[in-house]
Amino acid sequence: MASAALRPMRPEEMETVVQLWRRSRAAAQPWLEERMRDIWTDDMGFFRGTIAAENDLWVAVDGETVAGFLAMNGDLLSYLYVDPPAQGRGIGTLMLAKAQELSPRGFTLFTHQRNLNARDFYERRGLRAVAFGVSPPPENEPDVKYAWEPVRA
Repeated sequence: MASAALRPMRPEEMETVVQLWRRSRAAAQPWLEERMRDIWTDDMGFFRGTIAAENDLWVAVDGETVAGFLAMNGDLLSYLYVDPPAQGRGIGTLMLAKAQELSPRGFTLFTHQRNLNARDFYERRGLRAVAFGVSPPPENEPDVKYAWEPVRA
């Protein structure tokens, strides 16, 4: 399991988190990043104006390094990204457990159908695919909606 700790994101960490988000997107979905490169020119503005404005943000910190971030909007897990060098160390699992804690009655999330690593990660942790569709513009990318529900006794 990760030696990372989770805590709310601090405003001064926004640039670090945006850089992590870019690296993670590029590693996970190079086909989409290539197609969207002209649209993502203002990642910082989108992060500040949309992601940070609409979500509760948490960071996974391993030592002094921000290794991942989680964005929750009620029962929607909006974003979960782990820096590529930190993947495979339990940080994603730690953040997913935080999402379950924050939304104990269950939550949903979306990922792209072609993002097989993300899909495998969620499915190995008990989330189930509940719908297939297409993400809204400008992405217009086939996506899958996942749901997590607590085990009922």
